[in-house]
Amino acid sequence: MSGLRRAREILEVAVFFLAVLAYLWFLVIPLPWTGVALLAAIVMSWRRRSQTLESLGLGLNALIGSFRSWALLWVCCALPFIGLGYRSLLSPAALRQGILYFAWSAAQLLVFQSMTYVPLRNSLTSRRLAALLSGIAFALVHAPNPILVPGTLVWGVVACLLFDRCRSVWGLALLQVMLSSMLMWATPQRLHRGFRIGPYYSQVEVQPSTAPSFAPPIDRPDRTERR
Repeated sequence: MSGLRRAREILEVAVFFLAVLAYLWFLVIPLPWTGVALLAAIVMSWRRRSQTLESLGLGLNALIGSFRSWALLWVCCALPFIGLGYRSLLSPAALRQGILYFAWSAAQLLVFQSMTYVPLRNSLTSRRLAALLSGIAFALVHAPNPILVPGTLVWGVVACLLFDRCRSVWGLALLQVMLSSMLMWATPQRLHRGFRIGPYYSQVEVQPSTAPSFAPPIDRPDRTERR
């Protein structure tokens, strides 16, 4: 890859990161339809790179392969997840929320890998550096949440390195559901605040939950509860 092409790829990653940050922090609730512009940019980038379901990490064979490739991690995540949440996670409401969060995680990781990590990995000489920069970008999107910033930094780097071993977005999404849920259960609600990010983090008081549930997708704060 030529130096000019590398510079273009890195610039595209930076511009897309700023666009995602602006959307999730300022537009997703008041103007959710503006996400169509992001979606169009993603599709155009995929077409330019001739992406396929397999290269994007959406193949079923890769999911099956992830159970072998990441076997130790699956065990280390699944056992405490089941142990902490088995009493309430089989309720219909929790299962519905779990399905929604899995879908959100898959979409999030699909965009993260294809629009941030893979372009950086192809443009930089070090895969570890590409993973680190991707993890930092992932964490910055989740600022200023004091629980999510360090959590997403570590997970963002790990997810990139796992993706290199086995290209499965579905597998990463399942892991994220378990890890995020355990992080939510294990940390004070006054700090994680329902995993809100950006200016929404401090807008409302979060009422304590009486039972564990899956980590939520994007939450819509009630504007009548603002301080």
